Amino acid sequence: MRLRPLASLLVALLAACASAPPPALDPAVADVATAARSFLSNLPPELRSKATRPLEHADRTTWAFVPGRYPGVEFGDLDAAAMQRVDALLRTLLSPRGLGKTMAIVQLENLLRTMESRGGGDASHRDPARYTLLVCGEPSADGAFAVRMQGHHVSMHFTFFGGWLVSSTPHFLGSNPHEQREGPNLGQRVLAAEEDLGRALLLALDATQRATAVVSDQAPPDVLLGPKAAFSVLDATQGLAASAMSDPQRQQLWQLVELFARNLRPEFGDAELQRLAAQRPELRFVWAGGSERGQGHYWRVQGRTFAIEYDNTQNDANHVHVVWRDRERDFGQDPLRAHLEQHHRAAR
Repeated sequence: MRLRPLASLLVALLAACASAPPPALDPAVADVATAARSFLSNLPPELRSKATRPLEHADRTTWAFVPGRYPGVEFGDLDAAAMQRVDALLRTLLSPRGLGKTMAIVQLENLLRTMESRGGGDASHRDPARYTLLVCGEPSADGAFAVRMQGHHVSMHFTFFGGWLVSSTPHFLGSNPHEQREGPNLGQRVLAAEEDLGRALLLALDATQRATAVVSDQAPPDVLLGPKAAFSVLDATQGLAASAMSDPQRQQLWQLVELFARNLRPEFGDAELQRLAAQRPELRFVWAGGSERGQGHYWRVQGRTFAIEYDNTQNDANHVHVVWRDRERDFGQDPLRAHLEQHHRAAR
C-alpha cells in the first residue's frame, strides 16, 4: 500500500464523515492529542520541525533499536519544561509500569557508557539524550495521527484514527545489561517479568508438552521479527498449542500477552486484550535454548495475527530483546485501509 494516497483518502474520509453523527470517541485518545499538541506548540519552530512529519511520511513506518540518531526531536535538544511535557505525553500512552520500564532502559545508557569507556574506549554513542519523539499528522481527538518514541532498545509506535487507538505496534524494548552486576542497582533486571513468566510456563509443562514446546536446544541470536522482517519468518506450526495445555497453563500463556498489553495505558491495554482475546484458543508457545537462568534462551507466543518474542542470548545471555508485532495492525495500516474500503463501498 502506498502511503501518500492513503493520507489523501484519510482526509477525504474525515471530511465526508464530518456531517454524520459522531461515533463515541475514546477519552484517552483526547488526552493523547491534547498532550501532543501541548508538547509541539511549546517548541520553538526549529525543534517543532524536527518533531513533526506528515502522516504519509516514510519516517512514520520505519523503526530500529540500535544506538543511532533517529528522526524526531532528541531529548538532548529539549529544556526542562519541554521534557516535562514529554513525560506528560508518555503518561497518556503508557501505564506507570510501562513508563517505568522504558525510562529505566533509557538510563541504562549511562551504565553502558561507564562500562564501555573503561580503558579509554569511545562510548559517546551511549547517550540517554539521543532518544527521540516524533509526531506524525495533526493530533486531534477524532483525527489520524501517530506518536513514536525511539532510541537504543526502545521503539514504540502508537497510531490513532477516528478517536481510537488502532495500533500499538511495533513495540520493542531491550535491556543491556539484563541483570546489573555492578553499581548501586546491583541485581536489578528491568525486564525481569518477561524472563520469569516465560520460564515459569516452560517449567509448568510436563515432559510430553515440553518436548513439543521446545523447538531447539539453541536459542536464535535475536528476535526473528526485527525491523526488516516479515511474519513469514515464523513457523505457525511450531510449539505447543493452547489446546494441548491445562487451564492453569493456558492462563500462564495469556499472562505473557497481558504483560505486554499492560505496558500501555490501562484503557489502551484493556482494548488490546479484548481484541486479542478471540485468538486465545489458537495461541502457541515456543521455547528454544536452556531452561536455567544464565543460559541463552528464547520464547514466543504466537497467534493468528500477532506474535510476542523474547530473546536473551547476547553478552553471555545478559542482553534481552523483546518485541510485539501484529501482521494486520503494525503502524495502523490495515485498520485505516478497512475504514477507507468501507467508506468507498458505502459511497457506491
